[in-house]
Order: sequence, then C-alpha cells, then structure tokens
Amino acid sequence: MNDFMEMHWGYGVWESVATNLVPDLGKEFVDSIDEIFSASGFNILPLAACLSTQGDVLSQWRAYADDGTGYCIGFKGKHLTELPARPLQVLYDKKKQEQELAETIRSIHKLRSKGELSDAEFFEVCATLSCDLAAFKNPAFVEESEVRFLHVVSFSSSNLGLKLEDMGGISYGESVDPKPIGFTMRGSTPVPHIDLNFLDPNELHPISEVILGPKNDALPTAVSVFLETVGIGNAIVKKSVASYR
Repeated sequence: MNDFMEMHWGYGVWESVATNLVPDLGKEFVDSIDEIFSASGFNILPLAACLSTQGDVLSQWRAYADDGTGYCIGFKGKHLTELPARPLQVLYDKKKQEQELAETIRSIHKLRSKGELSDAEFFEVCATLSCDLAAFKNPAFVEESEVRFLHVVSFSSSNLGLKLEDMGGISYGESVDPKPIGFTMRGSTPVPHIDLNFLDPNELHPISEVILGPKNDALPTAVSVFLETVGIGNAIVKKSVASYR
C-alpha cells in the first residue's frame, strides 16, 4: 500500500462498529470476531492489485503515470474476476463503511445463533472479512475510484523467523498451483508480490483499451500498430482529454 494508514483504516472502522454492537450482540461474540481479526494479521497477508474504474483522471496521471507521460491500460472486468483474486469495490464514505460492516456482523451473528455456522466456517468467514476491510479507505482518496483484487498468502515458520507462502487458488474454475513469492524494493523496504497470469484458458488477453497520458507524445495509431503486432488485438487506443503540460 502506498499509504501506510490504509492497513489501519479498516480496523479503525471495525473498532467503532464493534463498540456500538456490544450492547446488542454481546461482548463475548464481538471479542471472538476481534480475536480472529487480530490472529489473521499474524497468519495471512493480503496482496492487492489496485485498479480504478476511471481511466482518465488528472490526479491519477500525475501520481501513477510518470507525471502524465505514461499509459492507462483498461481491462475487461469480467475477465479479471476469473483470476485467483477477490475483487473488492473500494468504499470511501465512512458512515457507509460502518453501516455495511455492522450489517455483515449482524448477519454473521444471526447465522451463528441459529447454529448454521460451524466453528471452522465461522473462523473462515471472519478471516475473510478481516481481509475485506481493505475495501474501506479514507474519504480523501475518493477521486481514485479504486477497485482492488486481493490474493492472500500465508506466513509459516522458517528457522528463527517466518516466511511467506502462496496457497494457490481457483482461476476460470480450475485449481492453480501456488506461485513463487517475489519482492520489489519500495525505497529501502522489500514489498512482496506474486505474478498472476492474466490470460484465459484460450490464451486470450483481457486488455480492452489503452489511453495515452496528457503529456504522452506517442501517436494513438502508432500504439495501435504496436499492440496488434505483439498480439494484443482489438484494443481501443485514444488520447487523454485532460489538459496538462
């Protein structure tokens, strides 16, 4: 995450919601969820691919595309949801975040009270929910219109410390093997990542559109020729409408 507070924002929402739910659902139940949330942080790590539903936003060009000289690549959403990653639409309104989380917790409590969730199922649901807190973000970032794809890796013991291991997943209805964990240096910090294949079983790509940044000097026709030549066909190529020099 670019903003270190992102890892704490969602849990802060949970703390607020938990306090309000204690009178109705009981401290023991709320504490049992909090224990799972806390334990999840020591056992699993969600890796996120962060995209936007908006392809031509000036602040995004400035921050993520080499000051407007880069490219925005548009993907087919239906295609991406088949990857071994959990899609999450980021929510920026704090009141809606609290309302959504409270409704989810109440639903879990209802199922648990009826005996429709075993201990194992309860743990899995709550562990998944702890990762889903990554969908809650500070309202200051609302212009990003972000969508996140989460893929969870796990911690395991290794010598005197811990290491990360991928657990694989499901892609296009088929099981996929665990991937190697790679690291990218962000300043002086090693940040873990894995590489997921975007191609479908027929080796078709999900790229549908390419937008040239407002300071990008390439011709859309030249980029189109490049894409067709390297096998990425039928992608719409156009220039940003933002004015920025």
